[in-house]
Amino acid sequence: MDYSVEEIQPNVWRVSIEGITRIIRYRPGNMTFAPWDVTSAEGRTLWSAASLESAFRWIQARTGQPVEALFAQALLEHAARNDSAEASKPEAASQAETRKEAPSG
Repeated sequence: MDYSVEEIQPNVWRVSIEGITRIIRYRPGNMTFAPWDVTSAEGRTLWSAASLESAFRWIQARTGQPVEALFAQALLEHAARNDSAEASKPEAASQAETRKEAPSG
């Protein structure tokens, strides 16, 4: 099976399965029960989902390919990127605190 999942922007995922490309996008600030849109590669809205997992399951139902592994892989990659970004933030904060605590003089 030829597939790929990647987060191309924050809360925007590209899912390609055997030549079929779908984009999953979160609509922030949208007061709806289905803030995740599944669109074609051309941008045509195909489905709105209540969660990212639901959007992946919709793609699975339409392609006939198991997407659970894709969803798990995508979330693991997303978490790894966020963890590395978060890990650098406390380091910078502790350096700033060290500078504040140094005696002035």
